[in-house]
Amino acid sequence: MWSRTAAALGLGALAFAAPAAADPGPASALRAEAGAYDVTLPTGDTVHVGGGGTRVTPAAGRAPAFSVRSSGGDLYVVPGDRLADDPERYNVTALHERRRAAAPEPKASGELVTVRVRSIARDGRPGLGTAGFLNVKDASIGNAHRPLPGDPEEPCTDERWNGSNCVRLVPGTYSVMGVVETMPSWAPSTGPGKPLNHSLVGHPEIEITGDTEIVLDARKAKEVTVRTPEHATAPGLGAISHLMWTRGPANGPAVDEGVYLGEGATLEQRVFLQPTGRVRTGTFEAYTRWRLEAPAITMRAGSRSLRPEYYPAAYFSDTSDQFPRLDGSARMPVADGDRPGADLRGRLALVRRKDGVPVAEQVERAAKAGARMVAVYNDAPGVNDDPGDYGKLLKLPTVRLSHEEGRALLRERATVAAKGIVDSPYQYDLVFPEKGRISENLDYVARTRDLARIDSVYHGGGAMTAARYGKRPWEDFALSYSRPVTGTPRTRVEYVSADPETEWSAMAVTPEQPYNNAFPGPETPHFVLVETKSRAYRAGQRDARSWGEGPLTGGINAQSPIVRAGDQIRLRVGMADAARNFSDAYSSLFPNGFVTDFRVYRDDELVAQTAYRPSGVLTTTPGDAGYRVEYDFANNTPGTRLSTRARTSWTFRSAHTADVTVLPLLQIGYDAALDPHNRTRSKTLRLTVSHQDGSSVRLRRLSLQTSLDDGKTWTDVPVRDGVARLHGKGAVSLRVTAGDDRGNAITQETVRAYELR
Repeated sequence: MWSRTAAALGLGALAFAAPAAADPGPASALRAEAGAYDVTLPTGDTVHVGGGGTRVTPAAGRAPAFSVRSSGGDLYVVPGDRLADDPERYNVTALHERRRAAAPEPKASGELVTVRVRSIARDGRPGLGTAGFLNVKDASIGNAHRPLPGDPEEPCTDERWNGSNCVRLVPGTYSVMGVVETMPSWAPSTGPGKPLNHSLVGHPEIEITGDTEIVLDARKAKEVTVRTPEHATAPGLGAISHLMWTRGPANGPAVDEGVYLGEGATLEQRVFLQPTGRVRTGTFEAYTRWRLEAPAITMRAGSRSLRPEYYPAAYFSDTSDQFPRLDGSARMPVADGDRPGADLRGRLALVRRKDGVPVAEQVERAAKAGARMVAVYNDAPGVNDDPGDYGKLLKLPTVRLSHEEGRALLRERATVAAKGIVDSPYQYDLVFPEKGRISENLDYVARTRDLARIDSVYHGGGAMTAARYGKRPWEDFALSYSRPVTGTPRTRVEYVSADPETEWSAMAVTPEQPYNNAFPGPETPHFVLVETKSRAYRAGQRDARSWGEGPLTGGINAQSPIVRAGDQIRLRVGMADAARNFSDAYSSLFPNGFVTDFRVYRDDELVAQTAYRPSGVLTTTPGDAGYRVEYDFANNTPGTRLSTRARTSWTFRSAHTADVTVLPLLQIGYDAALDPHNRTRSKTLRLTVSHQDGSSVRLRRLSLQTSLDDGKTWTDVPVRDGVARLHGKGAVSLRVTAGDDRGNAITQETVRAYELR
């Protein structure tokens, strides 16, 4: 089983990095800072830890669920199709630190009983999954984990993990919980393949006094359903992302466990929980998390409602613009796309899935015959999203249907009315916790009055990628899949669960990050903008967020401020937008990317410099000295129009400190009333100056210069009470200088900050 880890958040107490090789440059006093990192699992899946949360990116051609666990401070991310493997192979922390596997733990002493576990899927067949055992008295003994159905030939031991279906335990009160997968009827119930759904089943509190068998029966679980009365939503691909739970003993650390579901991890967007009694010892909570939008695709044939679903986009594309979807409404006669010579012009081509025949090949034939859209129905009862092959783009919008739906359409020769919504104007991020027990009623109603509303503006051009992280009080790490935000620049109304115990944060990437690498294009740098503060919301609360709003210029991460402890200064700068979302940015290792230069001076002497990650730990002299931190940035990406260059210089004084101390560096805030394209007709620019340590030292000067020729010439602009009136039209560049009574100062220059119309 698993306990907690804080590795994924990158928050909390300051810990200076151990010595590491310095970045190249004329000065080498800057040690690398411990921070975000990526780990590739043996399956090729990638885990990114840090930067506001943890993200998992499946390898090309893979879409498994992931069991997320931790033990002894180590984070485990186990692919759902590798649950029978030794979990140490997927110890993300150990892989990152290049540690050897931990030594086996000593055996328990005294009388032991034998517990066998058996799993039953929702269709009555044996089911794949996992089972966990936790002694709820103190968690010191009996904390074990077994794969399901397990290998009956493996020896029955008291080890924390082995491949058997059996465990030896000290008699006592236990939590025995597990997840059981239900496979399609046409697939082996415990063989490889994609499951229909997952069920959390078991007993959060059960007395074990002698040899026994425990059955984890998914048929006892009830379906979780969500209704959104004010907006039409549908549980599309990736709608259910988290099935998580925690069990805290009377004494000792809680055990946290969960299943992390990405787009295409299951064939059905359904999840089931077994109702339980209320626990009497320790704590227990389970939750599901949902992401709901306007239905991406709906179809009707006469009075019959169909259940079409797109294939996972990563099967056939790298970015959202490569994956064709229906945008708007269409009426299409159904045609048999498998019949040679069939007239498919303007029709919905209905084709049967076939082993050995790639979906992309079927779609290409239909496209050549003039079809408007393709529906692939399964060749066996139920549904199937097997693409047959990867690495080919689809020529037409393509959905999958069940075998039963496809056969009915062929018989009826119906006309299908289809509606597609590519850019949903709203999105729900919902967490439904079950505290102390799992209740009988798992039908949730999400009314907007009970939620918080966030009006989000996605600035710039082209699609972006975004993710929202939710965290319950017992979780020390937050997980989320990132998804494209199409139709940008745009606004979107986003509703989140309003609960004082659920904290939210978010991130956005511009331009859109590829989610696959089957069709590589030019190498492109990305701004990974991270919201620098997580928060809980109240019911009915309204908030506004912007992403990529100009100017994009040099900044400091509020989650990782510049601090001093003793004679070490921890430095981290990068790029920040007008909402102070922060992104690391450093020189690209390819042409036409970012070019940066990061320099640190002590009393005008250069003591550190790097063109790469502008962060690290500087060991300096104890006496009072003047420091200057300079960060130059250029974005040479073809097509970049705004915020192409930036130069920032921070000046401050510092001496030895007894404790970790946030240093009083100045920051500039910009408000130009920009539209989503980073344009404005307003000539008013509002400037604010603040200290990153929150101090209120009096501002001594604030000046502004502007340029309309990309910084070749500059014009002084009066600033009164932080407000300036600009003149002219075009891409305006800004140069702001500010200083306070204690000698702290900032000069910030941004070329092509935004567009005046």
